[in-house]
Amino acid sequence: MSARPGSECAPVYAWRVLGLPVVLLCMMLFAGAAAANVFVADRRAYRPADQPLLRSVGIVVNAGRQVGSAFLVGECHAVTTFHSAFFRDAQAASSEEPIGVPDDVPHRGHALAFHIGPDPERPGVFRHRSVARVVDFGNYHPAAPRGMTGDWAILQLDDCLGREYGFLPTLRPTSADYLPQGPLMTISFPYSGGKRAGVAVEEGCRARDSGPVIGLIAVDCAFEAGMSGGPVLEKQGDGQWRVVGIMQLRFSPVKRVLPAFEYRHRNQMVHAVAFFRALERVLAQRAGRPH
Repeated sequence: MSARPGSECAPVYAWRVLGLPVVLLCMMLFAGAAAANVFVADRRAYRPADQPLLRSVGIVVNAGRQVGSAFLVGECHAVTTFHSAFFRDAQAASSEEPIGVPDDVPHRGHALAFHIGPDPERPGVFRHRSVARVVDFGNYHPAAPRGMTGDWAILQLDDCLGREYGFLPTLRPTSADYLPQGPLMTISFPYSGGKRAGVAVEEGCRARDSGPVIGLIAVDCAFEAGMSGGPVLEKQGDGQWRVVGIMQLRFSPVKRVLPAFEYRHRNQMVHAVAFFRALERVLAQRAGRPH
């Protein structure tokens, strides 16, 4: 399965220097799935998804194709990016006039499939799947930094797979401009790893810069197509890992390994501050229902 979200292209500085039409053209001509932003060395390794944290990450499938990664945040809920959940609509938004998210973007209840539990012997095969319905999402648009903070979607699963696979704890933001200081970890399913067993994991990358608006964070974690929607976790003082964001996009991706971190090729996550309150509300509503 393969697909390439159309919002993984334009660098932030282009909005100011080149103007919106050039940025939108860049979004239409995004690089192939092989292009990635990797700094110094590729630290990602494929591991069996049979350990806590790793086993709680899966993929989002739309019309039979993987459109991103996703992770469990409760017994019956998962989180991914908006542009993965609404793949075709996000592509349209990046290539049309900048009028905001199109009027025909599906509303809550939009159905996808969530797959989890990669088979250790058969790459690309997952043990469990569930219908996943979008129950909340951000006010996303790729043509402006503020609109990019809405690149998140909360999914409710018909089958509560979190009871078997566990779910990832999300850090409650203490400040809107909080920049993660500890080591980061990403867990995801890049398209390029479709023939590899297990899940791709990188540990030890770092947050580099916040902005250009609150809710967006530049990171030096390696990122390529298919990783969108995967969790970014920060190691806490007590040694525990907590979700601090979602892998979102790579700016000006290249096919070579970059010798050092470069802002114009930065990779970006949506900080948990952008979706934490919505997530709390959705989980609280679920907790109040009879089982």
